[in-house]
Amino acid sequence: MQKYLLTLLAAIALVACSSTPSMKDMTIRMGDTDSIQITDMRSLMRNGVLTAQVTILNDSKSNLVSYRFKWIGKNGMTVTDEEAWKPVTVGKGQTTVIMGIAPTPDATDFRFELNQYK
Repeated sequence: MQKYLLTLLAAIALVACSSTPSMKDMTIRMGDTDSIQITDMRSLMRNGVLTAQVTILNDSKSNLVSYRFKWIGKNGMTVTDEEAWKPVTVGKGQTTVIMGIAPTPDATDFRFELNQYK
C-alpha cells in the first residue's frame, strides 16, 4: 500500500512541476483587442523548424487587427529580431487560423502578439 501511495505522490509531484504555459500566458495583447478571442494554439516541429498555428474568433463587430510571432529559443531568449506586424480583418463571428513558421531552427517556443491595427 505504501508503495502505491509513494508512486501516486511522485506522479502528482511531476505533474505539478510541469510548466506548460496557457494560451493566455502565450498571448501578448496591445491596444483594443478584447473582442478577439484566442480559441486554439498549436505548434509542431516540421523538418527541424517550429511551426505555430493560432485560431482566433471575433465575437464583436468586424475588426482589423495585426499580429506577429515572437520566436523563443530553449534558453528562454528571443532568437530573432521582431517581425513586422501583419494585418488581418476578422469579420463578426468569423474564425481565422493564423500560421507562423520560425525563421530559424533555434526557435523552440513562441509567443503570439496581437495588436489593434493602427
